[in-house]
Amino acid sequence: MTAPRLFPVLALAALAMGLPACNETPEGGIPGTDDDDAVADDDDAVADDDDAGSGCWQADTMLDVSGAAGAGDGYPAPELSAECVDGELVVAGNGIPTYEFVAITPNPLVAVAQTYRISLAPEIAARPTDIPLLGVAGFAVNGLPWFGPNEAERPDPFGDPIHNGIVDGCSGHTAPQGYHQHALVQKCLTQEAVSSSTPWTMSDPDDATASPVIGWALDGFPIYGPVGCLDTDCNEVAVMNSSWNQTGDPTTYAWDNHEFVERNDPTYLDRCNGREQPDGTYGYHATATFPYILGCYVGTAEGTGGGGPGDDDDDAPGGPTECEDSAECEGECPEGSLGCTCTERPNGQGGICVPTCTMDSDCEDLVGGPPGGLTCDEGRGICVPAQGP
Repeated sequence: MTAPRLFPVLALAALAMGLPACNETPEGGIPGTDDDDAVADDDDAVADDDDAGSGCWQADTMLDVSGAAGAGDGYPAPELSAECVDGELVVAGNGIPTYEFVAITPNPLVAVAQTYRISLAPEIAARPTDIPLLGVAGFAVNGLPWFGPNEAERPDPFGDPIHNGIVDGCSGHTAPQGYHQHALVQKCLTQEAVSSSTPWTMSDPDDATASPVIGWALDGFPIYGPVGCLDTDCNEVAVMNSSWNQTGDPTTYAWDNHEFVERNDPTYLDRCNGREQPDGTYGYHATATFPYILGCYVGTAEGTGGGGPGDDDDDAPGGPTECEDSAECEGECPEGSLGCTCTERPNGQGGICVPTCTMDSDCEDLVGGPPGGLTCDEGRGICVPAQGP
């Protein structure tokens, strides 16, 4: 008798519906491609693994939080460490921001032990893959996790939290599983910002200076701030723009109300919100508009941390079970499910297997759901995440 299958958290989430300054990177970068579907298709290209000695440039991008202003009286001091071990960047922290905690949601700020591991030699995949529509997609240089550009079922079903104004000055708020960010605000992610209790009140960075790395994606690629170099010597820079257009009201179902439009302009980014840098390496950019951080992963998100995704193995608890029709979903939902059906992802990138329901009790006790539990969307007859922001 085989053990019951745990329902993939990312699959359930998906149904509900982002280097030193001047972009100087180690030699041996990753060439990109103009293939809109593949984003980049050089399977042999890898980032330089500079894992030598006790330190590495990837670890050096993380902030020193020892002198942080902190979240306020009564909260633990923030903790953060970073090192390169066995070909991975390993980052550990306690989930406490370096700046004043401003309560935006009903969820309290609590310390959460968090460890992230990403490859020092990420490879560009043959095709892009979804970021998780709920949960950790990467981490910022302050050690805090970042999520995608949408909320869960409540309060505004899968709406854009930036558009809806339910984030603090550094574009973060608390969920049941801790504090996280939905956009990366560069002025909140500098060493100078660490000593400020309100870094969102600091001056905006100079648009004439290329942005440093301000975060990392779980596929191992860096996330720069909004300003990028346009030539290898970085004599010319420009603010990078998202190529996702708003097509409707993102108060709810943020992904449904945006579409990607390819542009022949070096200041506009690819579908994943990144680009081939002038030195040939690949990097994402934080942008002022949707999707703010990533639109998809250009690499394979084998990194871990705080509920991050695993690989695309359907037998892995963190991977979505893709489908074309409900016949393919037999045995793919948790034991005790009323049924299992194939539902199209809201972003239009294929179908996934999800439990069916007629009432909340059909979903509440299922094993393997997200931290906030499950509830029944009676209109669609499927179980969806019940957690708040």
